[in-house]
Amino acid sequence: MPIPKWTIKGIVDDYDTCGCCGRRGLKRTVALMPLDADGNEDGTAEDVAYYGTSCAAAALGWTQGKVTDTARAAQAEQDQRDAYARRMISIYAPVEFAPVWDQLSVYYGRNPGQRGTGVRATEEVAKLLAEARAQLADTTTGPARPSRIEDFRRYAVIFTRDRRVHLVQHLSDDETERQAQGDAAVRRTEEIRGSLAVVAALDGESARDVAYADDLTRMWNAQAWQTAHA
Repeated sequence: MPIPKWTIKGIVDDYDTCGCCGRRGLKRTVALMPLDADGNEDGTAEDVAYYGTSCAAAALGWTQGKVTDTARAAQAEQDQRDAYARRMISIYAPVEFAPVWDQLSVYYGRNPGQRGTGVRATEEVAKLLAEARAQLADTTTGPARPSRIEDFRRYAVIFTRDRRVHLVQHLSDDETERQAQGDAAVRRTEEIRGSLAVVAALDGESARDVAYADDLTRMWNAQAWQTAHA
């Protein structure tokens, strides 16, 4: 069986012109990474070609339906990697330059099974952050995504009495609106006899992780937000 010349990386909305036939005004294109003679990816985001589905099907020798299904699956995997990257940055970026003991406490608190195994928490934190930032900086299927502490937004997270998340709400940048949101969150928390946390994160799912984290993680999270917006 011949080795294909391309692999599908995802679906792209930002390019509306087929890089093969030149057709314009496409609703989306398929991101194709070139492969070498051994079938390994041979390039970076700059080498990716963006084809319409019919041209992508011709290049791969597939049906358009298979191209569409494969592209959607690849994009779903990319989105999952992005979500994981946002969570890692939301948790660990605030402690990146914290004292070593605090880094150890935060990392091993989330990964207790690695304590005493020879895994160095500070190296793991640095590795996780580097990988997460590289993931969000990848422009294969679209523009780079926010990845800095300065990109964090504030969220109110309401817990039920049994520590299940009841609500995650992005807090407005407008002070008056934010105050109204905060008052409403407090009232709702009292109604369900739950608890309320205000955290900073790259998105709502990451805010859940931060809110569930230990006191030390949330303390550094709050300090990072205050420093970034001083």
